[in-house]
Amino acid sequence: MKKRIGVIGIGNMGSHHLRVYSEISDIDLVAVSDINKDLFEKTDETYDINFYESYLDMIENERLDIVSICVPTVYHYQVAKDCIERGINVLLEKPITDSINTAEELLELADEKNLKLLVGHIERFNPAVKKLKEIIDNGKIGNIISVIARRVGIFPPQIKDANVAVDLAIHDIDIINYLLDSLPTEVNINSQKSLIKERSDSVEFFLKYKNVSAYIQANWITPVKIRKLSITGDKGYVEMDYVNQKIELYESNYEKIETKSFKDYVLKFSQPDKTVISVAKKEPLKEEILYFIDCVEENIKIDSNFALDSLKIILNNL
Repeated sequence: MKKRIGVIGIGNMGSHHLRVYSEISDIDLVAVSDINKDLFEKTDETYDINFYESYLDMIENERLDIVSICVPTVYHYQVAKDCIERGINVLLEKPITDSINTAEELLELADEKNLKLLVGHIERFNPAVKKLKEIIDNGKIGNIISVIARRVGIFPPQIKDANVAVDLAIHDIDIINYLLDSLPTEVNINSQKSLIKERSDSVEFFLKYKNVSAYIQANWITPVKIRKLSITGDKGYVEMDYVNQKIELYESNYEKIETKSFKDYVLKFSQPDKTVISVAKKEPLKEEILYFIDCVEENIKIDSNFALDSLKIILNNL
């Protein structure tokens, strides 16, 4: 039997969830909810589904198997809790919630109810990130020394409640944790309110892992959109562009030369070998949604504690 799907919140991100579900043939997209009916009526596509202004009415009436929750962060906890308590599997946009306690409660509740809760850290489903993880795990750049991430651009007017750390930097915190298979031992943050006085619009994270240092820059100030990550290892260097799903690998080309004047040796470097890594481009959101549907259909365990880890790094240090 096809899984019955609903979407709660059809603003910027929710409209994309709606579109992607409509493109999947072996599910039933049956309903959508938003307090603003105009958003539904103005969508680019015509959807033959039920509309509800109240998400509670939707989840009570529609017998849903899966719901995507794409409401502002401040409402994540209550909306997700209401869905899970009614036996619905939840794909929840990041961040998981706006507090550590409520995030822990949601994870525990989903576990108690034996339901799937996936927090939508979408970059985990970016094909370039998966390829980069493979490059690192295969030892192509050797032992990692440092990581630099930049996620900057103009202010998004649809973000009404989150600061730039929770909205943007959390992506790269999560991805660095994922790539290194560890959590930072030290965290330092420089946060500023440059153009928006109510909340931080520029932030820099300085993270120390066991043998790796990481720097993350995120802001809503830079007039151009940049989504890049670079990693230096003792055998090479790699650059990844999240948006273009492009990876450039530079493998170090050096030799050790013994010297008479020193007991040790010197390194002689020559031009590095550059390779543009081929990545099969795919839409990360569609990959994420297909993965979640598969987990529900095949009863595959989902562990979203990674979302809690990233939230803790921000809220415990900001």
